[in-house]
Formats: sequence, structure tokens, C-alpha cells
Amino acid sequence: MIEIVGIRFKKGGKVYYFSPIENTKAHIGEKVIVETSRGTECGTIVIENRMIDEKSISSPLKPIL
Repeated sequence: MIEIVGIRFKKGGKVYYFSPIENTKAHIGEKVIVETSRGTECGTIVIENRMIDEKSISSPLKPIL
């Protein structure tokens, strides 16, 4: 199992999974900065800290900055 946080960059857009900061509880609606394939972006948390099966993730998760 791996801990994730779901982040959305556009209203109604796709939700992307990122690795939360250690020992930190993310809250829905918080703004966070993450490194994406398009560079550094600001997104909104839409899924709080959650444990999911590692098989559900296709590549290593990038951390929240």
C-alpha cells in the first residue's frame, strides 16, 4: 500500500496522484505546488491522504513541494 493525495489543476479536470509530505494531513481545497511534466504548477487537493494498492500506480509518485 502507498499513501497518495489527489490533485486537480483545472476545475472539472483530471485528478492526478502525488506523494504527500511526511506526517502531514492534506485537506480538500488546499492549494499546493507540485512538479509536473509541464513544470512547476499550482493545484487544488481534491482527495485527502489515502492508502491505495501500489499496483494502481503506473509510475513513481512525485512529491508535493
